[in-house]
Amino acid sequence: MAGSELTIYIVEDSPAVMERLVEAVGDIPNAKVVGSADAVAAALEGMRLAQPRVLILDIQLRGGSGFQVLKQLRASRSRPEAVIVVTNHPSDDYRIASRECGADHFFDKASEFHKVREVLLQIDAA
Repeated sequence: MAGSELTIYIVEDSPAVMERLVEAVGDIPNAKVVGSADAVAAALEGMRLAQPRVLILDIQLRGGSGFQVLKQLRASRSRPEAVIVVTNHPSDDYRIASRECGADHFFDKASEFHKVREVLLQIDAA
């Protein structure tokens, strides 16, 4: 899909982290954030409307978890091209659960934040 717009939806409950994520994708030539949410229901509705190529998803959300979002996306068969989980809780249990629920990538916000941008650049170049 090289050359097509890299549409991204961000689900994150921390305004500071949301801002960092938007900045991280801001200088990727074809990237565009098409929506964001901080809670499960808003995320699912926003994803349904935006139909992005990439979802960047936190695990801890207002009133629920990213796992609920992943399970609903899998059940609806309306999955983005790539799902990137970012979390402050990088335990092996969360990593495994994320993969089982359909995440393609799993990164620790504290030590692997830069990898989000790297993955987006790879997807954009593909």
